[in-house]
Amino acid sequence: MSRRIFGTAGIRGVFGEVDARLSLIFGYSFSLLSKENFSSRMVNIGWDCRTTSRLLAYASMAGVMQGGLDICQLGVVPYPVIARTCMATRSPGIYITASHNPPEYNGIKGFRDNGMELLYDEQVALEQIIGSAELKGDRAGNIMSPKYTQDDYISDIKRDERLSPAELKIVIDPANGTASYIGIKILNYFNVNSISINSNIDGFFPGRKPEPTEENLEKLSKVVKSERADLGIAWDGDADRIAVIDKNGKFVPQYVISSIVAMYLRAKKVITSVDMGNGLKEVVEKQGGEVLVWKLGDLHSKLLEIEADMVTEPWKIMDPKWGPFFDGIRAALLLLSAINEWGSLDSLISEVPVYYQKRLSMPIREEKDYERLVYRIRNELSGEIDDIDETDGIKFISGDSWVLVRKSGTEPKIRIYIESKKEEWMRRVTRTIMS
Repeated sequence: MSRRIFGTAGIRGVFGEVDARLSLIFGYSFSLLSKENFSSRMVNIGWDCRTTSRLLAYASMAGVMQGGLDICQLGVVPYPVIARTCMATRSPGIYITASHNPPEYNGIKGFRDNGMELLYDEQVALEQIIGSAELKGDRAGNIMSPKYTQDDYISDIKRDERLSPAELKIVIDPANGTASYIGIKILNYFNVNSISINSNIDGFFPGRKPEPTEENLEKLSKVVKSERADLGIAWDGDADRIAVIDKNGKFVPQYVISSIVAMYLRAKKVITSVDMGNGLKEVVEKQGGEVLVWKLGDLHSKLLEIEADMVTEPWKIMDPKWGPFFDGIRAALLLLSAINEWGSLDSLISEVPVYYQKRLSMPIREEKDYERLVYRIRNELSGEIDDIDETDGIKFISGDSWVLVRKSGTEPKIRIYIESKKEEWMRRVTRTIMS
């Protein structure tokens, strides 16, 4: 192929770039890859609630069946359900989703037969097949009844001995996404008093943008305060991400949530992404553990090398004992279980070191935009830089402060992440970036 079609998290793009033809070829190519790599002759297929997802899913199904494999159609389900299904049935899967991206986006993910997303080498092999695929075959696959369903996922959650959520009053905001019904159903089982907003499934995401950022959760913040709730919990469109609002309506930084779950799990080996920051590292080291930093979107691959107790990116939490995939629904239950043990969210937050963070993005209008921005930051920090980390993008480190610049793998944007214990340092770097 002349270019890569996989980004940070599968294939992602505006519908039209990601279309039925691509999804058909993906399904067919995935069937060929599956025959080579997995023993199961069945592929699980599910999709998120976007208006274009059913079309893409049906195209993928046709491609898989053209390749001679059977399919199990799960329908509209959250990301963790398709992943858990693959793990439970020991069969690979395809999920149509654009996760937290705007409604005009869509995408395609492939899963291994253990519930893990495809490894980098498998994605490269799949790209090569897609680039030269010719639809052919002498056996058509069949549509099979699902061997594992959303109800089975709920049953497994209910039996999970690691969970003992505090019976609090909370407000949930699933962004009209796939967690809209399942989220409150599970919380009610654990006697959590839940009030919901934006909780009818709608692929246009009318309640708010799917990404659970601080600016997108203003309504949730207001409802938490007006209802005098203990906290608010938000998910993205496919429920692999979680965000939290405290009882005062304040957004809780992502690194704090990951740190709290690490404390609850007593995690000694944690795999995290380059944009997570130092707070989590300090918490894990205080527990006698260590943190390995790796590329965004590829953290799961490190589980094949390291027996980790936890894997986390900002917004995303994976407990490998549950499965090798991110699960925003279970992350909410782990957080509530930590609150049950520590007594309150405030007491947990007080255990986590305070860092100031800022996350920015800007569109890429021409190829040199990225290089120009890197040059400006390098010039501003001249004489202050202690180290440069190029694991994923370019990260300039100055004492306990840092700024990371990387190209988005899902949108035509530059992502910038800043962290420091000094607000003035962060403001100065922000001014340089925005100038």
